Amino acid sequence: MDNRNLISCIVFLGLSAFVAVSSIGLGIGHLTNPRAGFMPFWTSLLVIVFSLILFGQTFANRSDQTRRVDIWSHVQWQKSLLAACALCVYVFILPVIGYLPSTSLLMLALFKLSSMKILPAALASLLAVILSYGLFSYILNTPLPRGTLGF
Repeated sequence: MDNRNLISCIVFLGLSAFVAVSSIGLGIGHLTNPRAGFMPFWTSLLVIVFSLILFGQTFANRSDQTRRVDIWSHVQWQKSLLAACALCVYVFILPVIGYLPSTSLLMLALFKLSSMKILPAALASLLAVILSYGLFSYILNTPLPRGTLGF
């Protein structure tokens, strides 16, 4: 029996139950008229269901000879850390230089981290920025940060 599964089930069951009870206090509403607690309530119920499924699977497979596989051995930590650093830099340069150039640089960095060549990465970042700018500015009418350059 894997004690890690049991501990995570108990933690997520407790946390989800707390969120479900708290969201009832906010008001759930209906599907056609949701209130503030609608999404947290249903999300917490899903987490409760998944935790109970994992709990049941853990007891169904309670053989003492569980083989542990190192699931983290193939993760490329360097790329994950570089992506996190790129997002941190993005947060600081967004208000300074504006949405278009900062998002272009972020997307270019993220595409390059996924081992794309420079020209396809530049074209993909340009396309992503143009589409996201069109979506937020023209369709959703959401103001985007303008930097010191005015765009």
